[in-house]
Amino acid sequence: MKFHHIGYLTNNINNSFRDFKKLNYKKSGVLITDNLLKVKIQFLKNSNNLIELVKPDKINYGLKRILLKKNYAYHLAYKVNNLERSLKNIKKSFKIIVNPVPAKAFKGKNVAFIKIKDGFIIELIQS
Repeated sequence: MKFHHIGYLTNNINNSFRDFKKLNYKKSGVLITDNLLKVKIQFLKNSNNLIELVKPDKINYGLKRILLKKNYAYHLAYKVNNLERSLKNIKKSFKIIVNPVPAKAFKGKNVAFIKIKDGFIIELIQS
């Protein structure tokens, strides 16, 4: 697994971008609307890090609940060589909360989400 980005929930991508801009982040790519995952995404990059601003759709109740709890930095993402094998090994210890689905942000490559025991979320991205 190789670290890829931090997922950051927001109600307003533009407002969040203005804050991160003060920390030398710039937009990386265009605003992405992923109807399958029910989110809008804007990647931000500085010299060392990548942040994924995630605005949940109004019907994305799972992410809306997390946002209400003010858990803004809510997931870490890792690229994996074999998503299916990684999930098979991980599901013995953690709960899969989103089975592999193609993600628009990664040009249709599959992503999956797991929840570790303390409730934090990990995203796995097929590389």
